[in-house]
Amino acid sequence: MKVIFTDIDGVLNCQRTPNPRKFPYIVDQKLLARLHHIVKRSKAKVVLSSTWRYDPIGCLAAKAFKIPFIDVLPDLPEQPRRDEILKWLSEHPTVTRYVVIDDEDDELDELPLFQPTQAEGLSPEIVRGVCDYLAGKRKKDMRRNAVLRLLQNAKAALKMHPG
Repeated sequence: MKVIFTDIDGVLNCQRTPNPRKFPYIVDQKLLARLHHIVKRSKAKVVLSSTWRYDPIGCLAAKAFKIPFIDVLPDLPEQPRRDEILKWLSEHPTVTRYVVIDDEDDELDELPLFQPTQAEGLSPEIVRGVCDYLAGKRKKDMRRNAVLRLLQNAKAALKMHPG
């Protein structure tokens, strides 16, 4: 089984996503169509790694927006997202290949991270990279530079989600 661990904010919505009523949970339909394209082309399953999963309203919103997820990561308070992904993977030994799509780097250094920008969200380039990686045609992920990732890790360490 192939798996896509996806964030929502910064991936399926971005700074350009219209949100005139300032709803806390919003998905950009163009970016969501790109995720659907990846799923259709790769036949991968989606696991929600977004903080939306902590809130029942967030999970309902994800379902209402038709994000095609089959599961959510376990909630491990005070742990980086990397540990939540590794725990999920350890409980699902049938996974043959996976990617992480996240605009932040929550200590995801050794995982195959495809990192969109908050300004653009899930770009066509990231879509192609993810599809190629899941098909085994690409060995390298697509992450931002090391300095920016180090700053993101420091920021994440300072604001771990509440338990």
